[in-house]
Amino acid sequence: MASDMAEFLKENFLVSVQDSEFTSPSPTINSLLNDIKNEFIENKGFWSPPPAASLSDLYQMDHVIAECRSNKRIFSKFSRLDLVRTNERVLNNIKHNLLSMEKSEVNANSTSTLYSSCMYLTINDTPTLSVFDMEIEKIVDWLQPNDGFKAIGVHGMCGTGKTTVAKRVLNDPRVRRKYEKPIWVCLYDLKSREEMDIRIVKEILELLDDDPDLLTEEPEDNWLVNKLHDKLMAQKKYLIVLDGVWHCNDWFNDLLYVDESGGDTSKVLLFSQALPKHTGGAVIVTSRQKEVTTKLVHEENLIHLGPWDDTILKEVVKEYLKRHVFKSPVEITQEKIDCVAYHCHGNPFVAATLSGWIAEQITKKV
Repeated sequence: MASDMAEFLKENFLVSVQDSEFTSPSPTINSLLNDIKNEFIENKGFWSPPPAASLSDLYQMDHVIAECRSNKRIFSKFSRLDLVRTNERVLNNIKHNLLSMEKSEVNANSTSTLYSSCMYLTINDTPTLSVFDMEIEKIVDWLQPNDGFKAIGVHGMCGTGKTTVAKRVLNDPRVRRKYEKPIWVCLYDLKSREEMDIRIVKEILELLDDDPDLLTEEPEDNWLVNKLHDKLMAQKKYLIVLDGVWHCNDWFNDLLYVDESGGDTSKVLLFSQALPKHTGGAVIVTSRQKEVTTKLVHEENLIHLGPWDDTILKEVVKEYLKRHVFKSPVEITQEKIDCVAYHCHGNPFVAATLSGWIAEQITKKV
């Protein structure tokens, strides 16, 4: 979820700086904005999605652009050098922080060397409230008696906790005992049907410790599908999480499909044929698109995560604010908590991010 929000803010920034109506009040600010834009464009692999560590900088950058827009007319009539210089300092700091992140490879939490799409787990920033207990228990119950094949879909809007639910399922002791080495593949940056291709198979093979040098070559697609099938057969009870799926196509479609006829191997085998159906394997799919998860795992295997109840969301805001400003003399009143929760519209990740940012500002002022 952290990467989702960072990606949204990054894209919002790129749209803003490309807007022909947006004119910076300062050539220096203009230059800094262009430098940051070029960093995102030239190092796209690193910034898709951006690391969670960049959230604070991206929020500040969004705030600076909003200030420039709101003061555009004022700048054309009056000199406001103090505000210009403040924004320049902020942007300089942001630029420095972003470049430092890129150089230190803070986003390199993937075990894959082939693709930028692989395994962007969210940071450990979820509340201690047991809000997902029912969904997690349902998924674990589905997985427990599994001696054939299970495909489960978790769908909902951005920030409702899909990735968090999948992570907690994998951390459940009952699941850990049954599936020794779960495979996590993030498909977040594959955003068109044309991109849902054999790269997914290559990525899973690499996570299964296959030879990366071999995979960088161009073996036949059927050979790769069959190789993955054999690898998963050897592992027997496998569990694969396909996180952040945007699309499906003729090749990447119904995961429950079984080709009983043996098929024509002269044609490209489907992704579902790489998944053994009689060994106790399972796949969990997370997506914002209900239509996609329905096609992949069927309607009866779906779990929907909707907006949170207002009462629970206020508890989340309260927990985050108190967690981050517990040493501060600033009082966290119920009125402040209610105000923050009101603007989150039932979205827990927005609540967590907004609360963290507010706590950071309070801490800085103390």
